[in-house]
Amino acid sequence: MTPDLTSYQKWFAEYVEGYAQADQHDQQYIDLKRDHTLRVFGNAKQITASLSLDSSTMNVALLGALFHDVGRFEQYNIYKTYSDQNSVNHGLLGCRILKQESILEHESKEIQHAIRATVALHNKYELPSALPKHIRIATHIVRDSDKLDIFPVLVSNFTHDGSKSDVITMGLEDCPTEYTYKILQNVLNGESVRYGDMRYINDFKLLLSSWVFGLEYRASMQLLHDRGVMERLLNTLPALPDMEEVKLVVREEMQRVLTSNISEEEGT
Repeated sequence: MTPDLTSYQKWFAEYVEGYAQADQHDQQYIDLKRDHTLRVFGNAKQITASLSLDSSTMNVALLGALFHDVGRFEQYNIYKTYSDQNSVNHGLLGCRILKQESILEHESKEIQHAIRATVALHNKYELPSALPKHIRIATHIVRDSDKLDIFPVLVSNFTHDGSKSDVITMGLEDCPTEYTYKILQNVLNGESVRYGDMRYINDFKLLLSSWVFGLEYRASMQLLHDRGVMERLLNTLPALPDMEEVKLVVREEMQRVLTSNISEEEGT
């Protein structure tokens, strides 16, 4: 049974209101992360419903999802960017904010630590190998939920569905056929891509394509497939032979996971 997190949702709404911006241009980016957070929370509910979790792990996963980007509001308020590379690590900032605000004080010390750890770790390139099981599972759920929502937000900025925004696309160069070869090779080898290696918007598209190798749960891949967002992303890649190879590799990986016999508890 999903725990009642109404009081936490209310606190989050009030916290975000405290970052209301006088300029509408700035306010749209506060609204963007607020709405993103609520959708990530919804994704986490769907993923956790597909898993056999104890109540504590489910609680950590859902609160981790609700608070995963709590540091984004202070980040934008100070730096006017969502680029961690050009400001601060928003995961670590969020962890500190949760401690300062004492919002988790009614939870046990162990659960408080696990939720803050999930927030701090959700945006790491790789997770530490020795994480306690409940933190590892919760963090994977948040990471999957986060990726599932970032896809459509970014794809809308790569198509006519939305206007391009330097805040969202991190000021990357918009050269229609340019891309970084190292990043292309990462994707073709089924490897993760580092944000710091990106130079062009096509690099960002390739990075997003590589996330297909990092989704932990079949339920996450099913949601990605059902929403059609990966196909929308692939269709924004330039008409180049290398990009056709990317499309093939990504589609094959999606099919492999969706038709596999592994249990949800084992991940992908």
